Amino acid sequence: LNDLRRQMENMDFGFSGVSTIPAGSGLTAAQVYAKNARSVVLIKATVVTDLYGQTATGYSTGSGFILSENGYVVTNCHVVEGATKIEVNTHGGENYEAELVGSDATNDIALLKADVTGLQPVTIGSSAEAKVGEPVVAIGNALGELSFSLTGGYISGTNREITTDGTVINMMQTDLAINSGNSGGPLFNARGEVIG
Repeated sequence: LNDLRRQMENMDFGFSGVSTIPAGSGLTAAQVYAKNARSVVLIKATVVTDLYGQTATGYSTGSGFILSENGYVVTNCHVVEGATKIEVNTHGGENYEAELVGSDATNDIALLKADVTGLQPVTIGSSAEAKVGEPVVAIGNALGELSFSLTGGYISGTNREITTDGTVINMMQTDLAINSGNSGGPLFNARGEVIG
């Protein structure tokens, strides 16, 4: 994560990175969706493998969110790992090829860049301020084909320490449905900010 942060420090994302929505403001799930569906993208990664001497092409699908109007997109590392080609598809049906700028497999995060401007970025919130019982929604590519699906639930726990392969990762727990294909998609609080 520190390597990815260092890479990102020198990039111009074209946004201030802070929320301008007053604390205590609450939106319905439908309002959060209306505000943010255009900021969520579908990811299709092409992977070429050698299977017993034969070249095989496969695809990995997931979700992501637009970090800046000039084409930076965040997704999960496992969605684009080993990809030879990455495509980003917007809510409006536009399709852009993207390149992997940086990734952190331990925290399962990847930063992509598409050569485009005029995108609608998300507003970044603070997961540190999330409280148990707070309503949240996710928007993503459920099951790899149910595009721009919304699921809702609550924050079930914060500061959950999970150990995977000897690495301790601090996580937030939620009870909303996260389906295959939602990987890399945003978790929004009731102010419409990405908190996970």
